[in-house]
Amino acid sequence: MEERSVQYGRTTLWYTLVPTRRETLGFMVRPNGQVEMRAPYHATPEEVDAMVLKRAAWIVRQQDYFRSFLPITPAREYVSGETHRYLGKQYRLKVHATQAYEEVKMSGGRIHIHTHHPKDTDHIALMLACWYRPKAIARFEKAVDEALRLLKKYKLSRPPVIVRRMSMRWGSCTPKGRIMLNPELIKAPGRCIDYVVIHELCHLVHPNHSANYFALLDRVMPDWKRWKEKLELS
Repeated sequence: MEERSVQYGRTTLWYTLVPTRRETLGFMVRPNGQVEMRAPYHATPEEVDAMVLKRAAWIVRQQDYFRSFLPITPAREYVSGETHRYLGKQYRLKVHATQAYEEVKMSGGRIHIHTHHPKDTDHIALMLACWYRPKAIARFEKAVDEALRLLKKYKLSRPPVIVRRMSMRWGSCTPKGRIMLNPELIKAPGRCIDYVVIHELCHLVHPNHSANYFALLDRVMPDWKRWKEKLELS
């Protein structure tokens, strides 16, 4: 393997050249934006560079597309007065010292954390994450059920839903048909959650981002671009 780059306007496109036994040039853009070019052993580096330049516009669009799924979460301090989101709405955090049992409750437009350790921000962060997680699982499962009804003509089996933190994605569909969702998604509006779930379930019908895939997405969720844009601004 070899790391190479080509200049596309003001953009430097880096890619990994992987020699293979295949007879033709082929490439893929991974969700993290990395470009991998697979080329036959007899192909020269100059030929591969030319192919990358030929497809540069598409590569950049694909990288931008994947980048739109990058969770944008500012650094948190987990102190009273800080705002935290839940289903698209902002709630102020209120930390309470208590000698009773620890708990997280939402009321009056606030998220109240009652804890034995009010100065331990790591502990508060963990309590909040544990509060979010079951709510995320329940909302994600509901979104999957509703999306499957919209896709019932394809007779899809209900995929396993895995809630896992991902640094680069809101969600993904694995080659084995598992749907992985970032728990941070519970902070976005409900229809953004629906969009991500529908987006991933459509991959069970069309695994790539082909014209057929987007045609299906348009049919199932005609306003998906609105919620995609909303998610990008979350």
